[in-house]
Amino acid sequence: MAVNMHNEIISDHRERMLNLKKYYPFFKLIDISFSQYKEGKYEILDMGYILMAILRFFIEENNFKEKDVTYPEYLTFITGVLKRDFGLELTEEENKDIADYIFDKVKNDGKPFDFTYFDPIDKKKRVSRMKIIESQIVDSTVWYSISPDAIEFYLDTKEIKDESKISVQQLLLEKMIQAQNFKGGTEVIERINEEVNRLQLKKNDVLALLSSDVFAGIEAYEEFVDTGMRWFEDEENLFKKNRELIEAALKRMESTADTSESYYRSISDIYNLENQLKVAMNKHGDLLRACTDMQKMTDDAVRRAKLGRLRSHVDFANMLNDMIKIDRADLLADFLRPLFKPNIKKRFPVNSIDNALTQRPARYEKAEMVSTEKPKEIIFEDEVADQRIRDNYIFIMDNLMTCLKRKKQISLKEFNEAMVQAYGSGVMKNADYYAFFVNLCHKNSYMIGGDEMKSEDFIDDILKEHYEGSPEFAFQIEKQQGEVIEIEDETEVMELVFTMI
Repeated sequence: MAVNMHNEIISDHRERMLNLKKYYPFFKLIDISFSQYKEGKYEILDMGYILMAILRFFIEENNFKEKDVTYPEYLTFITGVLKRDFGLELTEEENKDIADYIFDKVKNDGKPFDFTYFDPIDKKKRVSRMKIIESQIVDSTVWYSISPDAIEFYLDTKEIKDESKISVQQLLLEKMIQAQNFKGGTEVIERINEEVNRLQLKKNDVLALLSSDVFAGIEAYEEFVDTGMRWFEDEENLFKKNRELIEAALKRMESTADTSESYYRSISDIYNLENQLKVAMNKHGDLLRACTDMQKMTDDAVRRAKLGRLRSHVDFANMLNDMIKIDRADLLADFLRPLFKPNIKKRFPVNSIDNALTQRPARYEKAEMVSTEKPKEIIFEDEVADQRIRDNYIFIMDNLMTCLKRKKQISLKEFNEAMVQAYGSGVMKNADYYAFFVNLCHKNSYMIGGDEMKSEDFIDDILKEHYEGSPEFAFQIEKQQGEVIEIEDETEVMELVFTMI
């Protein structure tokens, strides 16, 4: 017994350490404290919670939506987490700083996490490496995706709710095949088979309940459909996709014509994975057929229950046989007594027939009501848009003239800052704001007010309609060639300088 124990310790140690590897980055990252970062400003943040949120986000984008993630998408997500879950109201720059800091830690500054362990077979230390986030550059854009080890770690902590466990495991299988971890893929298929067996047992429980209690059985059937059967089509598609990936991996291996030991070991792992996947697909197909039969049985049980509820309450033939068996003729009195109740006759008077034939409806004329209300004026969408543009242009021009009256000269950057300070950052997200300055730059100077305002283009018509007859106000526009300013969403525009004349 002691010999077997020692052999097990030695032979299984490496596999156990490789299994623990996927947990190592999590415990490494949760040691990070935010109390020292930015003088403890973000001490409320918890790295463990943030890491699990990031993993779920990447699983959603990479596997369920089948697309990689760009950094701006990550930034939008983590900004929402900081505000919603930790109540941090930060500026755009502060959000970007803390998001960069967290992302660098999760990526480990672009290096894998090194997990060192002792190998008792070779009697030396080994280093196993793991990444949480992987990246690739396509068309000058960096795309990020979650690693297979990180997916497996997340699934080990808790199954994803509201998703098929079989589908989630198949997403992990897809990652394993792409990473050429065929042995790990076989373990994933074992978990898929366990889930299929669980659904088979649950299906049998539903059928047993239907046979004893139709209403409880229907409720259990609906729950089973909602939590198991509704994913069958997606699961079948994922099975086919993984089978194609395995076939493609097998073709690539066979085309290399390698004769090394690792080559034959890899070929053996692929064949084993392919066979296991075929077994899983057959079991899944059997489950699908069994569930289809269960659906027919459920419909039959419901139909029988409905017919049972609609059948007559008293079967006189059976009741007569029962009375003969117990020799109780006196019980017939209970059935005959209602037949001897008084017969109340109801007659229809003949005079009522005459009244019905000679009855005439009252004749009256209803005066037609003439409405004095004016019909509602129809306002079209383009008219609403035009009015919005007019109101926004006049609003911006009023503020620009106010600033020029105070300072005589102001740049576009200074004006933007003044508008944000006065009305909030939402004003910079208004498309009419930028369209106003684009139209305004068609001319180098403007004369606002007076009795004879010029009208040469679209914006002149709006300004003339509003300002004509008001005191004259003139200003000129200078375009600062080669000088740009940055506004919302990392957009750059040419700097402008407005000077009152």
